[in-house]
Amino acid sequence: MLNKTIHTTIIVITKYILPVVLLFLLAPQLVQWSPQLTQVNQFFHVHQVAFLLLHSLFYFALYWLWPRMIYVLVDRTAHDITQEQINSALTAKWYLLTALVFFEVLVSWI
Repeated sequence: MLNKTIHTTIIVITKYILPVVLLFLLAPQLVQWSPQLTQVNQFFHVHQVAFLLLHSLFYFALYWLWPRMIYVLVDRTAHDITQEQINSALTAKWYLLTALVFFEVLVSWI
């Protein structure tokens, strides 16, 4: 039992945690070395408020429209889709929003 827990912990660390930590550590260095990325970074700092407002509107729209989009797509298909599959698609909204917010924080942090 302990061996299985250690095995799972090692997989999670190498698959998820280590790449995120490396991305956080290496992203500022990569931005400093590239003049194009430095120019993009300066542009985003100048227009940061408008950029964040537009993105937050997009996130709220995605949050409110996601269930409607799923049900419209389910009604359009000719395949039999189970309630479990619909629930899985509805919970995918949280993964998508989490990923978008994570990248938003990463971009604003750099």
